[in-house]
Amino acid sequence: MKLRLLFLILISLTGIANAQLFKVSDQGAILSNISTEQRCVLDDQSKLVWEVKLASKGLQSAKNTYTWFDGKSGIQNGDYSHNCHWADSCNTQEYIKAINTLKLCQQKKWRLPTQAELKTLLLYGDNDLLINQQFFPNTQLKSYWSSNELSRDIAIDVPFYYGGSQSADKSFDAYVRLVSDAH
Repeated sequence: MKLRLLFLILISLTGIANAQLFKVSDQGAILSNISTEQRCVLDDQSKLVWEVKLASKGLQSAKNTYTWFDGKSGIQNGDYSHNCHWADSCNTQEYIKAINTLKLCQQKKWRLPTQAELKTLLLYGDNDLLINQQFFPNTQLKSYWSSNELSRDIAIDVPFYYGGSQSADKSFDAYVRLVSDAH
């Protein structure tokens, strides 16, 4: 309860805070900026909590990829849907369910971000990887699925290696970084 209260106080004081991003533990506590134990990142401007990928194998491995599936369209078990740690039903819907079951960082409503939300993470500069690696370690130089669709078979993904948007067939696999509205 104290951690949740700290989290809510931080959100309400965002006008006072200088930093835009805060590292968050799996229990929902705010960590120091030099911590390497973050499981999530709070963006105090957008009030979004972002998932942080892990270097180790398992559910949140940075190497896991998924086909785009929302229960209505996309591919639930396609040729490219075996690249997650459970190697079956490696699709965005199953991944969201698994993270929501964990209540990662005390959040219960994880989802695929919109294209616009994903683009708020882009950090243009001299690096090949266009994201703040201090807050988002293990980000891959590939595309991440958004919740936006162009058609029943095509979804929009956002690459973190040049920042433009792409569209891809939902049967192909891509990386996923989930988001939740802070509560």
